[in-house]
Amino acid sequence: MLNKVKSACGGTNTFEKVTFRTVPVYTAVIALLYFAKADDMSKIFLISGAVIAVIGELLRIWGCGHLVKTRELIISGPYAHLRHPLYAGTYLITFGFCVMAGMWWLLIVSQLVYALYYYPRKEVIEGFRLADIYGEEYYKYARAVPALIPSLKPYAKSDKKWSFQRVVKNSEIGILLAVIAGIAVLYLKFTGKI
Repeated sequence: MLNKVKSACGGTNTFEKVTFRTVPVYTAVIALLYFAKADDMSKIFLISGAVIAVIGELLRIWGCGHLVKTRELIISGPYAHLRHPLYAGTYLITFGFCVMAGMWWLLIVSQLVYALYYYPRKEVIEGFRLADIYGEEYYKYARAVPALIPSLKPYAKSDKKWSFQRVVKNSEIGILLAVIAGIAVLYLKFTGKI
């Protein structure tokens, strides 16, 4: 079934997102899940962190359902309110997992990595790439739309609708399954079942 969905959507390789730059992220998540201890967790932080992570993943799914990479400047869906909904979603997922696990030191480290390396690097690379492709159209968009904190007023009206096929094509199903699995592992650790 999944192969049919993937081929209908243009197909993607499950491991195409595993790169030299993403391996440390995956390693950190696995370490967080492995080293999380029930003694460091509390019910309120487990629930709060899960809600934050789910909101982050929903933002990513919303964004991926509108994203058509390098074919057009996307200004629909969450892109009408913030330039980087996928980065904002990733931030919320990371924040949520650290809160769930009660690993406050890792929360501080992840905030520093995000603020000093991940986001600035992505902003520069993405900004140059989009400016090179779309020129003044992108500059106008970038001046009007905040990067990570959503604006309540949308940038522009767009007829583009959200598409599950784009979510699959943009490889978000794997991220969704990883978020669900991470929440489940932390819940099971909290309840003492693993």
